[in-house]
Amino acid sequence: MKADGAAERPPFRAKCLKPPRYVPGGDRLVTHPPLDVVAGVIRRNGRFLIAQRLPNDTLGGFWEFPGGKVERNEALADALHRELLEELGVETQIGAELHRVVHAYPDRDVRLYFFEATITGGEPRPIEAADVRWVRPDELRNYQFPEADLPLLEILMKNPR
Repeated sequence: MKADGAAERPPFRAKCLKPPRYVPGGDRLVTHPPLDVVAGVIRRNGRFLIAQRLPNDTLGGFWEFPGGKVERNEALADALHRELLEELGVETQIGAELHRVVHAYPDRDVRLYFFEATITGGEPRPIEAADVRWVRPDELRNYQFPEADLPLLEILMKNPR
């Protein structure tokens, strides 16, 4: 109790549920931990498999290398295998990590891991995607990709192997 007889209150604490935002003065206030995301670079006959994000998703309509969020305590390769099965209906073998990037979007920080992946069963179909396409390396620039993917796109267009 305070000297005036009023009960003491614990300090006010609030959990911020809003996405990260920029505050005046240009300082960035981060309210969420980085999101770990995996993506598969799948090649067939000199083409890459890309998937279009669903219209209501974050960055809806953008194209990407298929993959998704890593669940708590999940290994990166396991997460990619699971995501490719869920999103495209394909069994895969996950290979070497090709590239990784940390990118700050206005609403969230993302740690993105790109892996080689090989389809071992099934044919890709858009289960949790708006569309899927096989594209040549020189066609990649014709599709709108998220900013975080752009460094890898440059690498793949220069050295598609």
